[in-house]
Amino acid sequence: MLKKNLILVFIFSLLVGSLSAQGFLKRQGKDIVDENGNPYILKGMGLGGWMLQEGYMLQTASFANPQYQIRAKIEELIGPTKTDQFYEAWLANHVRKIDIDSLKAWGFNSVRLPMHYNLFTLPIQEEPVAGQHTWLDKGFVLTDSLISWCKQNEMYVVLDLHAAPGGQGQDAGISDYNPDLPSLWESQANRDKTVAIWRRLAERYKDEPWIAGYDLINEPNWPIPGNFALKGLYQDITTSIREVDTTHIIFIEGNWFANDFTNLTPPWDSNMVYSPHKYWSINDQASIQWVLDIRQQHNVPLYFGETGENSNTWFRDAAHLFQENGIGWAWWPMKKVESIAGPLSVDKTTDYEVLLNFWNNGGSQPNSFFAEAALMDLTEKLKLENCTYHPDVIDALIRQTESDEVIPYKTSLIPGTVYATDFDMGRAGFAYFDSDLANYSVSTGSYSSWNNGWSYRNDGVDIEKSQNQVNSNGYNVGWVKDGEWMQYDVNITQDGLYTLESRLATQETNGRFHLELDGADITRTIYVPSTGGWQSWQTNTLTNIALTSGKAKLRFYTDGGEYNLSSFTFTRTGDMDAIDTEFLAGYTEDATTIQVHLNKPLTYFVPTGSLDLLLFVNSTSVPIASVEIDSLNTRIVKLKVNSPLTSSDVIKVSYTGSQLVAVDNKAVVSFFNKPIQNDIPIVHDVPGRVECEDFFFQSGISLENTSDIGGGQNIGFLDPGDYLDYNINVANSGTYQVEFRTAAESEIGGVELQLVDAQGVATSIGTADFPSTGGWQVWNTSSQNVRLPAGQHQLRVLITKPLFNFNWMQFSFLASKEEVALKDLVQVFPNPAQESLFIRGEWPKPQEAELRIYNLTGQEVMGRWLPASSQVDQELPINKLVPGVYFLQILLEDGSMMREKFVKR
Repeated sequence: MLKKNLILVFIFSLLVGSLSAQGFLKRQGKDIVDENGNPYILKGMGLGGWMLQEGYMLQTASFANPQYQIRAKIEELIGPTKTDQFYEAWLANHVRKIDIDSLKAWGFNSVRLPMHYNLFTLPIQEEPVAGQHTWLDKGFVLTDSLISWCKQNEMYVVLDLHAAPGGQGQDAGISDYNPDLPSLWESQANRDKTVAIWRRLAERYKDEPWIAGYDLINEPNWPIPGNFALKGLYQDITTSIREVDTTHIIFIEGNWFANDFTNLTPPWDSNMVYSPHKYWSINDQASIQWVLDIRQQHNVPLYFGETGENSNTWFRDAAHLFQENGIGWAWWPMKKVESIAGPLSVDKTTDYEVLLNFWNNGGSQPNSFFAEAALMDLTEKLKLENCTYHPDVIDALIRQTESDEVIPYKTSLIPGTVYATDFDMGRAGFAYFDSDLANYSVSTGSYSSWNNGWSYRNDGVDIEKSQNQVNSNGYNVGWVKDGEWMQYDVNITQDGLYTLESRLATQETNGRFHLELDGADITRTIYVPSTGGWQSWQTNTLTNIALTSGKAKLRFYTDGGEYNLSSFTFTRTGDMDAIDTEFLAGYTEDATTIQVHLNKPLTYFVPTGSLDLLLFVNSTSVPIASVEIDSLNTRIVKLKVNSPLTSSDVIKVSYTGSQLVAVDNKAVVSFFNKPIQNDIPIVHDVPGRVECEDFFFQSGISLENTSDIGGGQNIGFLDPGDYLDYNINVANSGTYQVEFRTAAESEIGGVELQLVDAQGVATSIGTADFPSTGGWQVWNTSSQNVRLPAGQHQLRVLITKPLFNFNWMQFSFLASKEEVALKDLVQVFPNPAQESLFIRGEWPKPQEAELRIYNLTGQEVMGRWLPASSQVDQELPINKLVPGVYFLQILLEDGSMMREKFVKR
């Protein structure tokens, strides 16, 4: 049985509507279009692991990564005949009609089929007559079935040669490459067989409109000088296909995992599409600009044929980025053993774990009967109805790319238990907030996880299997950090007073949290005492929580410390009027609005004066301009003031009247000098100093006390991809010197400064690296110049190199000047280049400069610092760079910058 409710499978079909189009797809300028000439965006799923096993999908990569090694391990245990039976069952169960029906219902309009050549023809070493091609029925029959199921669902199929004869890359796992045999690039016979396979496929499917096209070779990764041999093979395949099929699209991938298109442009066929891949990089326009440039320059469509293996946040952002730019995609993959990062997870049984342990560690070999049963059971677990379904993954890929609306993962009844893991589905910042959201290692150079427990869901919230036996679904949330929160859809069936029982575990002593309902606090701060261990569970009980019936959104906020959380159980204990109506908490909503949160909903108030409410700001009484009950949540009373409040104000409120009355007719009791939490963001004046702890938003950082001059706090425990946001008010446009106060024990740190617009688009204004100082509290000041426009802005400090502490930034105005276009002053040549790249010209004034070279994935591969001068005449040796496309960035001391793309032959 599916571990999640597959009713959701069919709900999605109602949400996304019809995604199909009749007829052949084709290239029309920069677009893939349907038969009516309408742009068509492929939204597909890669069927990885079906026709070609990859070790990491079966958790065998440490001892058997390519399929030939996996098969050999299995044969050692159960023999060749039983192994053949295993693979027959594997192919029969991995992808069936129910899988394609489900993909359609979830909102996909296509699949990408990774094919292993050995299902269609014999290896060259096994051909009875050298140079001839023995055709096998198995691959064609499987492909025919897939096309038939897709045709019934009006879904397109992209045929992808994932394992070419001999293997097309040094990464053996993705192409079944055996280094003891000639590769695709070392054997003309293998290349001839590759051409023959595509001709045979084209002959068979030339009249099939539900074939989107032919992806000729997946992710070649081989040192091919200038990519000329790759282009030659591609052209040979294209010619062979076009002799029998002039209709279908031909998809072309670059070398080095699909992304090096050196000498593969311009297109040599009128119905061709370039197909790069994208993994583990930041999802912004800059990350795909290089391939958008190819589209623009050569008037050719794009299709990201592989992407995935990340968090739901990364999934949503990448799919949204592709679609905003009119680019189709195929996610990778649909099924893996014990995975959260795909729609379907294959359960890892204890018997299969025994086999993995033997293969990994040796010891007593399982007998053949045990091994056969474990392996055949694994093939049964492949069936969709036996997999664990992850609706959160589908929601991120399909619905969230079009909507910021939050929907329930599960609606929990109160009275009853709310499991901590069952928070709503939606984007981070809408359904939940977590400090670590995705892996951006290609951009940052450092791996970062999201769900540290690798269980249950693929969002940023950290979830692990739990030993809690009380009010548990078998999992708990852990690794919580201050400021993180989760939202739950609940249905309260009866008004009244409730007792809250929270199941908690920790070996720390400083944990605390509170709960909100529809934006209003329903608890004060709840403190979490040490339970003696991370899986030593205890119940924290809080009484007299007043709830009213109806659908609502419950939010959990962590206010500090580390602890594990399993569930909340609400039990009704009496009527609401058994307790007084009281003040719970207060917050600033903005610079002119204060919220007072009460423990019960209000029914009315008598509008007489200021309702005997008194507001004190910095111990001085401040007039209240108006008072109103929040129309969306009557637990909240809003106070308006005429004079704007600031982030440093100390605010308190008192009430001595009788006009505020709860729904149970009990008036609010008087309260005195209750503190209001001041959440008004600090606006930093520039020029001036920005203390790093005075952010209004952060992701992934921690605070600690500093021994630096002036004391206070510094930020630390930084990872690439962490960031901090500040509000700044820039007095004048121009160039500013930024001084960075940093400390690091042994490594170099780095940041990128960005300005973030109202739509959330970040624009880089400069980078800075910081030296090691010999200690975490041994402080150093370094500087960099940036250009800033006048006015209020959101400044983001993105961590690019980790393991440093950061205390403050000091902005000093240097000068206002007209921006000089460096491209008018500097020449970069030759292009393409082979041994050296020359940079010649002049700077606008004598100054230092940095030269940096980046590859297509954004990683810096070369850098050089130039001393202060007014002239530049530099030769950069690039002979050690791998052939491909690169970017040269020139950054001057005054903040001027230019980027030049070049080709290394």
